[in-house]
Amino acid sequence: MATLRSRDAGGDIPSEDAGGDIPSEDAGPPDSGTPPDDWEAHCAGQGPLIVLREPGTGAPLCSGRLAEQTFRHALCTCDGLAFNAPVHTDAFRGSLGPYAPGGQGGDVGVNGGLTANDSVVVGGSLRVGGASGIQLGRTLTVGGALDSSGPLVGGAATASVAQDARVRGDVSLASLTVGGTLTVPPGFSVGPVQAAGVRREPVDAVTPCACDATSQVDVAALIAHHAVDNDNAAIGLDAAALEGISGERTLELPCGRFLLTRITGTGRATLTLRARTALFIQDGVDLGEGLTVDVQPPGELDLFIGGAVTVAGPLLVGSTAMPSRVRVYVARSSVLALSAGSTLAGNLYAPGAQLNLSGNADVFGSMFVRRLEGSGALSLHYDADVLDAGSACPAE
Repeated sequence: MATLRSRDAGGDIPSEDAGGDIPSEDAGPPDSGTPPDDWEAHCAGQGPLIVLREPGTGAPLCSGRLAEQTFRHALCTCDGLAFNAPVHTDAFRGSLGPYAPGGQGGDVGVNGGLTANDSVVVGGSLRVGGASGIQLGRTLTVGGALDSSGPLVGGAATASVAQDARVRGDVSLASLTVGGTLTVPPGFSVGPVQAAGVRREPVDAVTPCACDATSQVDVAALIAHHAVDNDNAAIGLDAAALEGISGERTLELPCGRFLLTRITGTGRATLTLRARTALFIQDGVDLGEGLTVDVQPPGELDLFIGGAVTVAGPLLVGSTAMPSRVRVYVARSSVLALSAGSTLAGNLYAPGAQLNLSGNADVFGSMFVRRLEGSGALSLHYDADVLDAGSACPAE
């Protein structure tokens, strides 16, 4: 059963929906898309991940495969990207041990232009789709390949690319070092460069992030489908369990697919997950004091939010040890803010949202947003385990 504990303004009032504890991991399946024969293994973390249902057709959609297809970059933005402070991306695998700085990987994709007034270090590849290209103020270091749909310019700035570089425009820097081949179309200038080779041939424009309407994950449709296809009844979960919070309220969910109408109130909410869980929130999140999403091993969470997310206090999501196990999908076009004291340790998909980072930000996981704005340095540590999130999914 779902366990709901409240500490609201009236005092410490523990309560449990339907009067029971969370069922054991080997309990029989609720009404879910996972085949009954696989339920024990699934909830023990050994079988297929949560099976969602495709809106309209009802065809199986494994949440792990959805994750590995969606979160292929440490950072993807649908608009341009401007940095006024240092930026650094790298990668690690939480399944192999704690994060250590400097791991290779952490790709960055920008559908618009990239402007950087401070140093940028990309541990993986960098792909920029805007015709304005890349404009540098200081140094750029790319651990993989570089693709730019426009010029690479920066006056006194320098750049280093470990693999090939393809630039669809002028290259105008104090110096450029390319470990592989630099390709620039005929007719464009190439400044001081040291490369394994230089080619003069056409360079195709790139669109690194799947931001067009036909390519986006239809988060709203998934939520609408699972508003009627969920496991709430099996555990006695009231969909309004996290509405009107004052003080503190905690909701612990077992393995399965569950629905909440919204998360609202002046207080603080905590979601605790210890199993493989999908949670669908029909509306949004609007809290006055903070939200904690605590995913404890071997738990995994796929969280789908249909409305805006507004959290006045700290937003604490996931674990920095294994951010690949948390995936958050947001349907609404809005502004998401990570205030001081917040922790994002998961994979965020919000292609219609602007993400505002307050002060220096240390993020574990990945971000796929419309636009990113920050007032301080950004360090982004990509957990490459998300690329294997579908390994346990049923064969298609």
